[in-house]
Amino acid sequence: MSLRFAKLIVPVAELDDAMSILEDHGVVGRWTVSLEGEEAMVEMVLPGEGNEPILDDLEGRFRDREGFRLLFFHLQAVVPRLEDAEEEETEAGPEPPEEDGEESRVPHRINREELYADLADSASTTNYYLIMVALSAVVASAGLRLGDGAVIIGAMVIAPLIGPNLAVAFATTLGDLKLGREALLASAAGASVAFGVALLAGLGFGVNPEGAEVVARTRLTYEHLALALAAGAAGAMSLTRGVGSGLVGVMVAVALLPPLANAGLLLGGGYWQAGTGALLLVFGNVVCLNMAATATFLLQGIRPNTWWESDVRTRAVWTASILWGGLFLAVIVTVWFAWGGEPPSVP
Repeated sequence: MSLRFAKLIVPVAELDDAMSILEDHGVVGRWTVSLEGEEAMVEMVLPGEGNEPILDDLEGRFRDREGFRLLFFHLQAVVPRLEDAEEEETEAGPEPPEEDGEESRVPHRINREELYADLADSASTTNYYLIMVALSAVVASAGLRLGDGAVIIGAMVIAPLIGPNLAVAFATTLGDLKLGREALLASAAGASVAFGVALLAGLGFGVNPEGAEVVARTRLTYEHLALALAAGAAGAMSLTRGVGSGLVGVMVAVALLPPLANAGLLLGGGYWQAGTGALLLVFGNVVCLNMAATATFLLQGIRPNTWWESDVRTRAVWTASILWGGLFLAVIVTVWFAWGGEPPSVP
């Protein structure tokens, strides 16, 4: 079981209220530490998943108190084991009351603040991010020109595209406009850099439009839509469970980087029809990724902690639902009328 170590800093006068909240949630591993002045610190061990109701109650109770802080850390292990400590506590006194209502329905996932911290970091348009995107585009362009699938896979491994794309969906579920703008900017910057690198490669070195790896990425099909939907859902699910996102990041890159590099190569080489088809593939994949990731975050119960943020979130979710749903239907209609949903024929 994954664990977290939290430190709650509150005024001394509010310490009893803090301990009461923790007792209501059945938090066994908790200790108090006196600080200088009129503040006290409560240290506690929490399960890694399903702890969001505890944090929400603490934040809701002490949000407006001066000096309030809630610090959160990953914890490797506890001796004796947390389960043993809980059994001892149960033997020493009555069991904590069963949780009911909305809190009991919270999915077992890491809390909202952990998700926010992870995605906010990966949604920044840093020099490192842009350089890694450029390098992955170079590798992908070389793999497409050589017709070497292994090289293309290598490009997808190093492409840091999962963070900004999933951050857009996460920001939508929270109604966080600031994070949404940063994530959109990072996604657009990464796509522009990858496309620009591939375009220059196409202009300078050309590309064989009949290569198997190139032709396979010149037409959007229903299989591509299914892949992008699965990648978006899997990426969001892996993040909410605190699982390493490396392999899922490769899956997201499968839907974005190779077709984007392919579009740049083909358009740079003067193959307008095939290049436009590759761009449509990128567009369809982006729509499906964001729609699936947003739906997954919603099903995982991602929501703000305050009612005024919930109003913004409701508008954002409805807007995104209409936008992504409409674009998804448009993509399906386009695929059907343009190609009948059939994949391109590879020589």
